[in-house]
Amino acid sequence: MTKSTGLKAFGIVFTLVYALLLTGSGFFFGRDTAELIQLAVFSLIIGGTVSLCIRKYYPISETDPDISKASRKRFLIVVFISMLLSVLFSTFPNTVWVFVPIFVVLSLFSTPAIGIIVSALLLAGTILVSGCGVIVFFVYLVSGVFSVMVFLPLGSEMRFALPAFLSSLSLVVCEMCGIILTINSRPEIQLFYLPLVNCLIGLIVIYSAFRGYSSLIMYRYSDLYQTLCDTESEMLLGLKSEDPKKYIISLHTAYFCDRIAVSLGLDTDIVKCAGYYHELTPSEKNAREDFYDDMHFTNALRYILDEYTYYIKNPGISLSSKEAAVLVCSKTVVMAVMAVFEKDKDADIDTSKLTDAVFERFIRKGTFDKCDITFSDISEMKKIFKEEKLYYDFLR
Repeated sequence: MTKSTGLKAFGIVFTLVYALLLTGSGFFFGRDTAELIQLAVFSLIIGGTVSLCIRKYYPISETDPDISKASRKRFLIVVFISMLLSVLFSTFPNTVWVFVPIFVVLSLFSTPAIGIIVSALLLAGTILVSGCGVIVFFVYLVSGVFSVMVFLPLGSEMRFALPAFLSSLSLVVCEMCGIILTINSRPEIQLFYLPLVNCLIGLIVIYSAFRGYSSLIMYRYSDLYQTLCDTESEMLLGLKSEDPKKYIISLHTAYFCDRIAVSLGLDTDIVKCAGYYHELTPSEKNAREDFYDDMHFTNALRYILDEYTYYIKNPGISLSSKEAAVLVCSKTVVMAVMAVFEKDKDADIDTSKLTDAVFERFIRKGTFDKCDITFSDISEMKKIFKEEKLYYDFLR
């Protein structure tokens, strides 16, 4: 089943189930016929919009199709669970709707844009069937978006305490000001417990999701990449003894790959590892596959090195992935600096002019014409290369 067919089937099932459940909830609350028709129509529109958003904008990594496929399945499961919960929430008091974790978890397993859009649509459906006003929608929308901003993106070390405090503070303040203080009858002390319970449950859900995400995705290959990126590894030491120049190129290329990957939000371990091993990668396909197998390279790393190797053989073509673009640009700048120092070790390099010249050549050749890299990404790369004036002394 192709990506398009699979997501289309999910969208149809999701929309029909959501419409059935939301309309059924309206029937449970005793809505009249006109209101039930209204709920049915709006739920179909909401479900269709959610499925269309996922089909068009869910990120699929070209560098690791296997991981992308597994991630997509996990995300669709999370979307379906979130939909069921959003319908269930309509039967609860609005102060205990645990919507903040839905915003955060959906954004975690996709992107903030998709997570926020899908969560907001589900929240709108819950508001419709429950009959709550726009203030309740505003409370959870603001709290959810704010929580996404403070919790994400995840770094190499999971930060939880400060984001949890800020997220909880936002939710409690919004609920007390937007919901509890506007109750017509005299608020009872028990009402102020509900936002705290909401926060506690939400934080437990978010923490559990983060732990699961870390073990499934972030740290899946951490031990392998840690071993591969060790400069004292057998393969890199072998390169050092056989060809010191290539070893130096690999070392400094990996440094820039690491820095740029962090800045562009790429998988740092994969891009840095490609920087270390691109000089060791055989150009012949069968030998390259054997090398990958011997080194236990992941599909993501193989993809980048394959693209790099193909580009080196055909320098007139355009790159495809950001990761390969970072690798090619990093190596080119390192070699350009080394070439200057080989002619004159005491040369004073104008890093700004050198970097601009390298990228102008890439653009003129069409290296980025079909690449998913943006002008902003290119500007960020150039900025990093220009700022590393002191580092280039290591290449003398």
